[in-house]
Amino acid sequence: MSTAVGFQGPIGDYRSAVDWLMSFADFERGSGPRRAKPDFALDRIRSLLRRLGDPQHGRVTIHIAGSKGKGSTAAIIESILRAAGFRTGLFTSPHLHEFTERIRILSAPLPEEEFARLCEQIRHVIEADQAEDDGHISTFEILTALSFHTFHAHDVDVQIVEVGLGGRLDCTNVFARTDAAVIASLSHEHTDILGDQITQIASEKAGIISAACRSAILAPQRYREAADVVRNAADDVPVPLIDVGDSYLTELTGVEPWGQWFRVTRRNPRPGEQPRAMHLLPLLGRHQVDNALTAIATIDVLNASGVVSVPSEALHRGLATVRWPARLESFDLPQALAANEPGGTPTVVIDGAHNAESVQRALDACRDYFPHEQLHVVFGVLGDKALRDMANIIQTRSAHVYATTSNHPRARPPQQVADAFTDPDWNGRVAIHPDSRSALSAAGQQARADDLILVLGSLSLAADARRFLSAPSETHIVRRAEDPTL
Repeated sequence: MSTAVGFQGPIGDYRSAVDWLMSFADFERGSGPRRAKPDFALDRIRSLLRRLGDPQHGRVTIHIAGSKGKGSTAAIIESILRAAGFRTGLFTSPHLHEFTERIRILSAPLPEEEFARLCEQIRHVIEADQAEDDGHISTFEILTALSFHTFHAHDVDVQIVEVGLGGRLDCTNVFARTDAAVIASLSHEHTDILGDQITQIASEKAGIISAACRSAILAPQRYREAADVVRNAADDVPVPLIDVGDSYLTELTGVEPWGQWFRVTRRNPRPGEQPRAMHLLPLLGRHQVDNALTAIATIDVLNASGVVSVPSEALHRGLATVRWPARLESFDLPQALAANEPGGTPTVVIDGAHNAESVQRALDACRDYFPHEQLHVVFGVLGDKALRDMANIIQTRSAHVYATTSNHPRARPPQQVADAFTDPDWNGRVAIHPDSRSALSAAGQQARADDLILVLGSLSLAADARRFLSAPSETHIVRRAEDPTL
């Protein structure tokens, strides 16, 4: 029996596993059989997990929702816990290059052979559920079940789970207990599903906070009304909530080639906690300091409750060694894509920013962390994103835009991207290119050595661009750090 329309035969290798996954309803890519209007509910994933023996239970669980920064926050928390000696499982989405990146054991993506083998292991469960409710299982639900099955098989100590969409009805919201429910930065996204108002979006995200939570952690927020919704949700349960913006202070103290230094001040340190500490973070951008601060607050809460024991040395090491690609990631432009400038080739920065707020953050970070003369923007977006809002922001910072597309079924055509640059007062120029390589090549021919090329608009465009670039370059030193010994 075939588990879904369009897939036949066994899951014998990684490529057949991907074909099998993509034969279901994939709302990220808009492929596979699906209903006219997706029904977001928890009954299907709960059924799958019951058939697997509820592998989501039985270990320390950190659940992370939010609009921006939840993936980075998850990666930072995982790095800290791994540095402290815990066996970690990390589930995030979407992936950058391969599905295996979504399910990580001790930070390493699953090997392709194991990914295929585990898919084959749970296939009978999917078939049984399909037989009862044909066509209603999504690719993301299968990946969620696969992640918990994998964490159980690897006997991980701690699972760090990123919400896919929303929170209240996201299929990761299936725990009997969570040790920390983390709400990262909230902004406008998926308004067709989550609602037009920031308070509606916040309410859906806060749905991961329940009586089964030991504690909730609220990251620094841009929208006060969104923060109020989350605080009220925690009060209603009730669950103790740590407001990171109120409980911690940060100060950026310098940027070196290996990352940024920042100082943390705990307003009300618990016994054994350092009132002040300096940390190194390889991820760039002021927003990443907020994400790191949220991760620190989460670790502090887990330490205080006795759920884990993370010494300060492990906290320092975990922060200093975290890796999360395509977030203000810098590269040297290959000579083959650059003009023959005597001063060298321009730096390329890749960021997966895909809404107006994250585009603004990326542009601010390029100004603050990558000194340059002129900014050249390679830009491409997916079909459900606020293209014109992003274009309006880009027009305030760059006169050189290269509209392109990515290898994604929902990517907008380059002409549509170019048509969004309509500000009559903009003195710039937008050029149309069929793919990221040609856009990068055109930018490389126009940019001088002291210019900067920024690639942004979607993670799929970031993934495409990364394939053409050489090894990551060192960050330009903006301001040397103060003495990290305090």
